[in-house]
Amino acid sequence: MLRAWQDVIVKWQLVPDDQPVDQPEARLHADRGRSALMAGRLDDALAEFEAAARLRADPLDRVGMGDVFLARGGWRGAEENYRAALASGGVGALMAQLGLAQVKVGQGQAAGAVGDLELLVADRPYDRTLRYYLASAWYSAADQCRSRTGDDVLVITSEAQLRICEDAGRRIRALRTGDTELERGAEQLLAEVAAGKRWTWSPEGIAVSLAVLIVALGLITVVAGGLLDNVVLVIVGVLMGAALLYTVVHRFRRQTWRRRADEMAPHIVKTGV
Repeated sequence: MLRAWQDVIVKWQLVPDDQPVDQPEARLHADRGRSALMAGRLDDALAEFEAAARLRADPLDRVGMGDVFLARGGWRGAEENYRAALASGGVGALMAQLGLAQVKVGQGQAAGAVGDLELLVADRPYDRTLRYYLASAWYSAADQCRSRTGDDVLVITSEAQLRICEDAGRRIRALRTGDTELERGAEQLLAEVAAGKRWTWSPEGIAVSLAVLIVALGLITVVAGGLLDNVVLVIVGVLMGAALLYTVVHRFRRQTWRRRADEMAPHIVKTGV
């Protein structure tokens, strides 16, 4: 699934307003198709773009048809139309590349879309439309990488997922798209990562009790060794206390994301990366 409806239509901002009109009837159909697409009238949009395509060989008509298939989740039809527009070059080919990236997102391959879009943004770093699509793909990659419960709750269950979510949040923030939803999503991702990295005791009561007991036992051994003037007993007390305390910390101290992953494990229906 795509992240939002606007992912289908934002690419049309790339089309200049002063396009030459060499075939007025075809242009009229294309303009009607674009208006219908923007309004979400997909049947009308497809009919108008097909009518325009019968009268001329303009890649934008194929992009428009591809967008209709994309909006409907028809990944194969969308890909076929976008690929047909690629050979033309210019803005039509650029829009087709964006469309193909969105097909990957819709097919659950947002990480691949991120790679493709990073190359486009590297060539045109000041293009806000391209930055928007890259940020959206990063957000989808963060969604797709996490594990999912039967209630559609996303849960970080691996270090790889934690890293991807952090990378996504930072990259979206750096892209400065001006899109409120994406920027809010980036902050939520970074907050989830920060919370997940916090260390906690699990189970807290047992871990704290054992730590207190070990420290007390070590102190008693050291004090006893001092009172008996037994250096060996003092050293044994120090080493034993340190070793036992390390064992408790290693066994019971965990990052929050691991603890939550264990708690949610019975509810996971789709495992992430």
